[in-house]
Amino acid sequence: MLSRRHSTLALFSILLPSLRAAASTRNRTSGITLNPYSYDLSPMGLSRPAECPPCFNCQLDAFTCGNFGDCSAYDGQCKCPPGWAGIDCLTPQCDSLADGEKRRQREEGKQCECKDGWGGVNCNVCMTDNACVGFPLRDVPDDDAGDIGNMTCYKAGETVFENHQICQVTNRKILDMLPDRPPEVTFSCNKESETCQFQFWTAQVESFYCSLSECASSLKHGNDYNTTMYDCQHIECKCVPGRFICGENGSIDITDFLKEDIVGPAKFSCRSNDGCRFEEPGMNDLISTFFGDGYITLDCQNGECLHYSQVPGYTAPPKPDNSRFIALSIAGAGLFVVAVSAVLWYAGRTHAGDFNKIRLPENESAKLMTDHVPAALQFEHISYSLGGRTILEDISGAARPGQLLAIMGASGAGKSTFLDILARKRKRGSVGGRILVNGREVLDADFKKVTGFVDQEDTLMSTLTVYETVLYSALLRLPREMSLEAKKFRTLETMHELGILGIKDSRIGDSGHRSISGGEKRRVSIACELVTSPSILFLDEPTSGLDAFNALSVIDSLVTLARDYNRTVIFTIHQPRSNIVSLFDQLIVLAQGRLIYSGEAAKCPDYLQSIGHPCPIGFNIADYMIDMTMQASVEPRSLDSPLPEAGTSDDDHMRDEERGVGVGRGPGVLSLSLRSSTGQSSTMADEETELQTRASSAAGTSSNFIKRKTSQLLEALRPASVRGDAPLPPKLAELVDAFARSEAAAAIRAEVEEAARVSAAEAQDQLAAPPDVALENSLTRGRKRASWGTQFRILSGRAFKNLYRDPALLTAHYVGSILVAFVCGMFYHNVTNDIAGFQNRLGFFFFTLALFGFSCLSSLGLFANERILFMRERANGYYSSFTYFSSKVLFDILPLRVIPPLVFGGIAYSFIGLVSTVPTFWKFMLTLVLFNLTTASVILLLSIAFANTSVASLVGTLIMLYNLLFTGLLINRTSLHPAARWLLTTSFFHAAFEALAVNELRYLQLKESKYGVDIDVPAATILSTFGLRSQSFWWPNISLLAIFFGAFTLISFLILHFYVKEKR
Repeated sequence: MLSRRHSTLALFSILLPSLRAAASTRNRTSGITLNPYSYDLSPMGLSRPAECPPCFNCQLDAFTCGNFGDCSAYDGQCKCPPGWAGIDCLTPQCDSLADGEKRRQREEGKQCECKDGWGGVNCNVCMTDNACVGFPLRDVPDDDAGDIGNMTCYKAGETVFENHQICQVTNRKILDMLPDRPPEVTFSCNKESETCQFQFWTAQVESFYCSLSECASSLKHGNDYNTTMYDCQHIECKCVPGRFICGENGSIDITDFLKEDIVGPAKFSCRSNDGCRFEEPGMNDLISTFFGDGYITLDCQNGECLHYSQVPGYTAPPKPDNSRFIALSIAGAGLFVVAVSAVLWYAGRTHAGDFNKIRLPENESAKLMTDHVPAALQFEHISYSLGGRTILEDISGAARPGQLLAIMGASGAGKSTFLDILARKRKRGSVGGRILVNGREVLDADFKKVTGFVDQEDTLMSTLTVYETVLYSALLRLPREMSLEAKKFRTLETMHELGILGIKDSRIGDSGHRSISGGEKRRVSIACELVTSPSILFLDEPTSGLDAFNALSVIDSLVTLARDYNRTVIFTIHQPRSNIVSLFDQLIVLAQGRLIYSGEAAKCPDYLQSIGHPCPIGFNIADYMIDMTMQASVEPRSLDSPLPEAGTSDDDHMRDEERGVGVGRGPGVLSLSLRSSTGQSSTMADEETELQTRASSAAGTSSNFIKRKTSQLLEALRPASVRGDAPLPPKLAELVDAFARSEAAAAIRAEVEEAARVSAAEAQDQLAAPPDVALENSLTRGRKRASWGTQFRILSGRAFKNLYRDPALLTAHYVGSILVAFVCGMFYHNVTNDIAGFQNRLGFFFFTLALFGFSCLSSLGLFANERILFMRERANGYYSSFTYFSSKVLFDILPLRVIPPLVFGGIAYSFIGLVSTVPTFWKFMLTLVLFNLTTASVILLLSIAFANTSVASLVGTLIMLYNLLFTGLLINRTSLHPAARWLLTTSFFHAAFEALAVNELRYLQLKESKYGVDIDVPAATILSTFGLRSQSFWWPNISLLAIFFGAFTLISFLILHFYVKEKR
């Protein structure tokens, strides 16, 4: 073997001059390559015409695939390696390696013009990163690849998949021998097959090529250099017939030398800043013998298009460590909860009263009681009609300072309606008659300043103490010029007057949390009106629902108030016991809206005696008069009398108690028959009343019963305007006429006329006339009550106390926000930056909006529970609707709708691992808070607009479902008809969802691990696929949320101001 190698070298030295001569001759491939025409391939020795060339078939020994291309056993054609084409894989390709099979073949006699960024003899070597844009990733189907971003031209020399290099030969002697035909080497390796390819070129014409197998690459790092090495165990080289040193123009042919002596092992190595070398024992001997170098030296450029994540040594940057942020968020939430709990505990304690701390200036202590202006109330011919029906008719009377005027009557007699008219409450119907105060007609605004009104039902805030409840009334309604100490003193003084000072620190309580008794609660309601020192106090059924003792206690407080403090007290009462009746000064008795008696209570028995209806001895006159009016309201019938027509007697069952329409008694109902002491019976007093049961067996057959009930039902369904007013029963009409003709009625008329006459003569004799209540009140107290700022401060404090003293809802929101934040953090922890992470982010945003959206439905009860309280306090002049609404929004809505999303977001954001930049975090918080405020404003609007909480809840649920449908996750914007896309704009869920998604994903690059590589996908692209606009954070989304919040809040206030009013 050694002798053969030496002989080959000797031959090479002999032919070296001819080699130099051949170097100056142009290579003609057509004349020197393997000529298939010289072979006789005709089967069975048949001759082939000279003009018919044989067909190329690499399966035949006469043909071969250049550059070690694969020979297809199917069609006998060559499958060329990258950069080669032609029937025998010896024609270089141009353009770029990225073009794949679409590359052009190099024209004969010309050089390739590579595309920008590509180089090398056959344009296989990338030179720039831009050249790799769109380069197909290895093992990725073309249909899935698309345009892959973040590609780079890796030039470190190490093969990742398939590396290509173009090298200039730098051996001096070789360059001197080939001055016009610069030698070049192309070198490529495939890591998967562990093979490399080596081609030698002169003047960009290939001379010979080699295939290296069992190759292993390595990269060594030094202090100031790196070395890349390829060690191949085997090498096989072949000449391109007729090319340089391969028989070109009859010159030297090293075919046998390459085949027999170049067998390996071979090494290709490159050192940074020191060039490359190709070493193989046989080749080294040849180079050393003739050129004086130990190996072929090269200056190489290499390049391989890779995704940046495929570059050796690349490691994806770890996600920011949010553990500190998480710990701080959890600690902050915990501290916040502890701080809030401490504040609520301290503020919620029941403090001792401050009676001993009050020190009034002498000028104010004297003014408290002198501010009171005694007022007498005269009224005549009071009437009221509603819907074509007369409810009250021709009622007259008078109430004097220092006296109690009791208005009595059976249920439905019209007592409450009559009291509302005297107190000048808003009524739906038409009011007639004249009401005078000290003989003068007073405007409604001035009238309300000197009067107080206590409703039949106590509407007090259950979380406040007795002292706070009365104090708030004083602070809101007493003149602003009055000092705080004076208002506190007046509060305690009023409580002392009513005997509730001992329970001043007890909470009002409600049905579920009992605290004070019903009688005490009623006196608290009275104190709220009495604290303003009204001249006239109206009370609607102050003893309703109380036991006998508490009822007597309340009336006794009113007596003390009237007689000791010279107030005028007017109240309605149903059927009081005798010891309560004995406390009345004036008495008015009504029946079916008609006046039965009006005058002094002490003269009532004498009046009854005068009209032939004396009250039995020892009988409660209140019970007697009620029974008398009820008996007079029922027409007596014998057993043979015909059944009543529909709309006569049984029509009374359908009449409204509030409107003063009497309730009659139908057949079969127990009726109370009264006998006077002058009548038929002279037995004991307890026999003066007896229960008579009307026989119903003879009333008619069952068919008549059905007919009667059907008639009653049809009559009840007929409008009142059609039915008209039924005439009074004869006995009741007699009682009404009897009083109209009585001396008591004449005295009432005379008193009213005298009061009016005296007032008219005030200009001539002011001392003789009673004081002008409106004028005196304005002079002594001033016209202005608490300012808007004071009202807001007081109402805010009351709302805050109501919130923290009943902390169930507040606690549920705060604790729920913390727990749900941890649950979300557990399921979405460390969300990834891939398609799954994209989905998880959208799911988290959708869940968060649904959580806060539906939790806002809990606000439906915030106003609904105070609707009646608001209407009555507003009607009584406590405050304006604007200050109430503002305090409600600030101290009820904000603590429940601003703090919970901040707590939730502070924990969940860092726990989940969303984009950890400060602007992105606070944009996330802003979106959550604005969304929660918007949703709360919608729910507030519903709670104000709908008095029925169930209806408001249903409407609220439907609104939430509508918004969820058009959030942007369930329906794609592009799938909607253009005419329906405005529905997305009306959804505040969509505005918040899109803002959250854009804020988080707009600049995020998603890396999807697929086919062994990380494919970069801009999240903005997927956002647009979902129909979300990637530039719509501030406008329209955040702007729309702010507009929604402002609009719904404004509409809520307008409805509260103009619609939610007391209507009786």
